[in-house]
Amino acid sequence: MDFVSLGMFIIDEIHYQLPRKPDLDVMGGAGMYAALGARLFRPPPSAAGIGWILHEGHDFPLHIKSTIDTWKTTCEFIQTPNRETTRARNTYGSIGFRDFHYLNDKIRLDENSLTPTQLTSKSYHLICSAQRCRDIIDGILARRKAEVKTETDTKIRHLLTQAPVFVWEPVPASCQPSELEECLNTLRFVDVFSPNLEEFGSLLGIGIDLDQLSGWPELRQRCEELIEPTHSPRRATAVIRLGEKGCYVAQPGRQYFRLPAYYEPEASSTAVDSRADDKREPADRSQKSTGRVVDPTGGGNAFLGGFAIGLQHSEQANMREAAAYGTVAASFAIEQIGVPTLGLSPSGAEMWNGVSVEGRLKEYNRRLSEIRI
Repeated sequence: MDFVSLGMFIIDEIHYQLPRKPDLDVMGGAGMYAALGARLFRPPPSAAGIGWILHEGHDFPLHIKSTIDTWKTTCEFIQTPNRETTRARNTYGSIGFRDFHYLNDKIRLDENSLTPTQLTSKSYHLICSAQRCRDIIDGILARRKAEVKTETDTKIRHLLTQAPVFVWEPVPASCQPSELEECLNTLRFVDVFSPNLEEFGSLLGIGIDLDQLSGWPELRQRCEELIEPTHSPRRATAVIRLGEKGCYVAQPGRQYFRLPAYYEPEASSTAVDSRADDKREPADRSQKSTGRVVDPTGGGNAFLGGFAIGLQHSEQANMREAAAYGTVAASFAIEQIGVPTLGLSPSGAEMWNGVSVEGRLKEYNRRLSEIRI
């Protein structure tokens, strides 16, 4: 398998200011969106290499099951007939107000949730606290080691002995200064560490304002302090998700760069190259938005699914390429409430929201080449 998410599946209901009616039975959850982000780049038969897990309650909507089936992923449905499917309520108000809370008990996933097939994955997406991240990684590696001893298929044995890529998305509640030491300890065990900007600042106990001239140099400095300390070896690349400003990638000892979002705001945007002088803001790269952003929910999760697949596209784990994959994946996640619509072109090629994923990736890379990123 190429990718497995251990994030949850949630059925959302989304409430707005009156008189707009709520949207009910909306597919959601970090695991689902991460799987979607990876799946965008893996049409059948490769779609079966994308794995995720959900607990199917007695109330599971048939239309959601039908949508998932069309993706052709390896989704493990765990039957829980004595309970409802995990549900949550999102409430949007004026001036950026948003409230989120679960409507029933959630069921977390761990290494024991993985099927034997999912245990062979090349990469895993974990969304959890630092300690739980280490526990799950230890559990996955222990299970893989145990499976090798009894597995007779040479190909599967080979997959189980390869080191998987671990992509860690910290939960917001664990991003606070009291958890910083735990986070630093965990960076030794993951390949990608990806909070959003607010979570990153909260973890360090600071605020980073990228609209200020000092914001970008400070972001780089804080990333350097986090991932390149001299007293302890760490291998994690920090990928800070910046919403409408794109992403910032800090690869230890190698490169620091920013890629713009696919849908950029009307205000001018900037592109940061690893060669840029830390003490100045990078050159202005203005780009108008197409106005197709409908709901940012799940964009960051989809980004990480796409990022993980992008890492596998070249033998030498090209971080710029991975970030481009992630950016394009996020663009499809935020164009509507819920998930994009899968269809086929007249020639039989996959289209999501009527657009070719490969075509959008090529178009985005062309934009990057024009601004020399």
